[in-house]
Amino acid sequence: MDSNHNIRLTSSEISNLWTNYMNDAIAICMLKHFQETVKDMQIKPLIEFSLEISEKHITKITEIFEKENHPIPIGYTDQDINHKAPALFGDSFYLHYIKQMARIGLTAYGMSLGLAAREDIRNIYNEWLKDATELDNQATNLLLHKGLYVRAPFISIPSKTEFVKRQTFLGDLMGKEHRPLLAIEVSHLYANIQTNALGKALVMGFSQVAKSNKVREFMVEGRDLASKHIGILGEFLNNSELKVPMTWDDTVTNSTVSPFSDRLMMAHVAQVISVGMADYGASLAISARKDVVAAYGRLMAEIGLYAGEGAQMMIDNEWMEQPPQADDRNALAGV
Repeated sequence: MDSNHNIRLTSSEISNLWTNYMNDAIAICMLKHFQETVKDMQIKPLIEFSLEISEKHITKITEIFEKENHPIPIGYTDQDINHKAPALFGDSFYLHYIKQMARIGLTAYGMSLGLAAREDIRNIYNEWLKDATELDNQATNLLLHKGLYVRAPFISIPSKTEFVKRQTFLGDLMGKEHRPLLAIEVSHLYANIQTNALGKALVMGFSQVAKSNKVREFMVEGRDLASKHIGILGEFLNNSELKVPMTWDDTVTNSTVSPFSDRLMMAHVAQVISVGMADYGASLAISARKDVVAAYGRLMAEIGLYAGEGAQMMIDNEWMEQPPQADDRNALAGV
């Protein structure tokens, strides 16, 4: 197998490294604010470990791009942070945020590893998966230690193995009688509610501090949309007599001084939307009940429209950095 490092990066390798760079640049800005405002000395080392990981990623990607003569992304820097701003979120939010960061990293790095051909790139993603695993373990252990971990609902262990025999297993769109949720459906509903709850707290905080009125309005719209989605997804759990994960609205402080630039906050929300869309797509694919599938389809459409609004706003303000793209062969041919 040819693993020569002189082989050019593929489109998959370039796009994933570029996306990783942008995501880590956002994470560094967020984590620096967390580091400067955290009060709990048990949480601070975890923030510093997360920051160390993201800074290591930026350094490595920069090295690769320089060797490949690929432009280094502008990303987000200290210019996007107000180091004098008071805490926008409470310490418990920091802990849940890092837990979510680790989960996203495990998914993203696993996919990037599977799409990488060059041995040096695969080795990088192997290392980053180990980092994400360690970060997830540390965050989970600390959440459990502090009594802040929200466990997924418990269900009874089946007494025997059975095969599906009735068409009612799939349910219908309008009927009121549905089979109980499958364990995997419960798992995804729970995870999507948690993601929405964290996203709601994030945009709630951003809505208080954004300088632009349009950005504030966009954040308020996102807050209300997340609340709506939590209600819709939570109803499925409620109807099965299962607990709904709590929200983290109370982890947002009353600060109106922005720690971040509007450009950074809009980019972060776009990142969160992208994760939410991917999660909804995966959930739709594994769900068997037709009413659950239909709900995910509607929610994906709504969040897609919201994402489009945000993208247009970023383009209008020249805040969106151009991702790597294929050559326009018609333009090169002058046609």
